[in-house]
Amino acid sequence: MWMGPFKLPLQSGIIILVLVLDRRRAINSYNAIDYLDWRGDLSFSASPFNEVDAFLCSQIATADFTSIIPEKGEITLSEAFDEYFKIHSVEDSLGVLQSQYVVGMYDKVRHTKRFSSVRLRHQVNLYNKEKSEQFSALTMVIPDGSMVIGFRGTDDTIIGWKEDCNLSVYETVPAQKDALDYLSSEASFDNSSPITICGHSKGGNLSLYSAVKAEKLIRNRIVKAYSFDGPGFRPSFFQSEGYADIQDRLSTYWSQNSLVGVLLESAGKVEIVHSRVFGTLAHDGFNWTVMGTSFQREKRLSDFSLLFEKLTGSFVENATEEEKISLFTELFDALQSSGCTTLTELTRMNIKDTIKFLHSLNGSRKVKEFIKAMVKALGEEGARKIGLLGTRDGQEGKN
Repeated sequence: MWMGPFKLPLQSGIIILVLVLDRRRAINSYNAIDYLDWRGDLSFSASPFNEVDAFLCSQIATADFTSIIPEKGEITLSEAFDEYFKIHSVEDSLGVLQSQYVVGMYDKVRHTKRFSSVRLRHQVNLYNKEKSEQFSALTMVIPDGSMVIGFRGTDDTIIGWKEDCNLSVYETVPAQKDALDYLSSEASFDNSSPITICGHSKGGNLSLYSAVKAEKLIRNRIVKAYSFDGPGFRPSFFQSEGYADIQDRLSTYWSQNSLVGVLLESAGKVEIVHSRVFGTLAHDGFNWTVMGTSFQREKRLSDFSLLFEKLTGSFVENATEEEKISLFTELFDALQSSGCTTLTELTRMNIKDTIKFLHSLNGSRKVKEFIKAMVKALGEEGARKIGLLGTRDGQEGKN
């Protein structure tokens, strides 16, 4: 291969270049924030709740309303964000895993007729380092009385990221049990209203998990459960009575360049949507193209996403439980020994500390082979993306 001894550094550079180019290109097409400009003046009675609304609710649920939402009462969305921006700035960052667009969305959504009168209640925020637990949820009540429950995805904490990885190892993780308890509590608090559940990333996994595991009387009230690029489930999840009962009301959305949604086995109907970017930025739903009241559909995953799905799927299927636990334990022990508690802090490590961290990862032969194959494959796919290498079999991948 022509890259010679500079293969890995150049591949890493190619990936970074692709992300930069795609971030710039994303500015020129329509997204969920543009949707607020188009339809923000329409009430839910004039234009019924749709998938883009569900995505926006999943992002509203990422806001920290600690001390803003009354403990035993409700507050309108516009009032809540008015208080939020007395504490925070539109320029604030919520960490490397949160969209660069989300705080701007907070500011815009509070001024729309469509969302301003939505009532908020019962936000829960849980964090437990010993249990590798990170969980947050919020209930939104739209004017017709219907409940929308939003589960926050992985936050900026390393513990939250660790819990994501544990999804491939354990039958259940603490946040899944928390999500089921939260849904049950809200359904009991209001024992008649229709329920919609939504979440992005890990929040999407929690959305579908709670819907499937809920008691039958609660499942009967669920209109739909949405997962926006959330990781899937272990095989045993699909054997339950609850899954058979509600699977036609489960909706999974993947970016065609997905790197997260393709992990593990998907639940419900999978919709592949157009992402204007490549790589990790494709996980950000604000980079998905919106047409009218829905996301623009694609017929298939990109070659990049299919390759990632194949590599990760092969590792998860072929690695023993001990190897997976060993990998994650080693990785997170090394992260904690670095002194970092968030991914933002991790990205600020200097070169010397980064090299020290990488050398601290010993890993089994299978783990090392997996990491090596992933770096090589993603680097080559990044090169194809910007035309530095020919496509496989001389064919252009469909994106």
